[in-house]
Amino acid sequence: MTSAIAIERICMEFGTPGQGLKALDDVSLDIHANEFFTLLGPSGCGKTTLLRLIAGFEQPSSGSIRLYGEHMEGLPPFRRPVNTVFQSYALFPHMSVADNIGFGLEMQGRPRSEIDATVSRMLDLVKLPEVGKRRA
Repeated sequence: MTSAIAIERICMEFGTPGQGLKALDDVSLDIHANEFFTLLGPSGCGKTTLLRLIAGFEQPSSGSIRLYGEHMEGLPPFRRPVNTVFQSYALFPHMSVADNIGFGLEMQGRPRSEIDATVSRMLDLVKLPEVGKRRA
């Protein structure tokens, strides 16, 4: 089965090669179509760098990125089959935390019962079930 996103041995170094800051070091992962996937980690661990690489806003120092089986090297962001929501304190401040979490599933036309169950599971996963109704 072809992965929707395949990251193979990605390294990203900022600054002088061999002497710069390694934001990512030999990262590999596969994300399959319709899989609910989350990047969690502390500030500075490389989450945003990885997303910028997938989107095409940065080029990796080494390694490869494939989207639906196609190599993305040199392909500009507007030609990649991905969407980008830029990092912000609150994606949609007029919506609740739960609504923000479920927004992508809602845009996919998923049933409300599935969205609610997934949002609940995700809030439980990060041990924040009590913040679902809070406005972002």
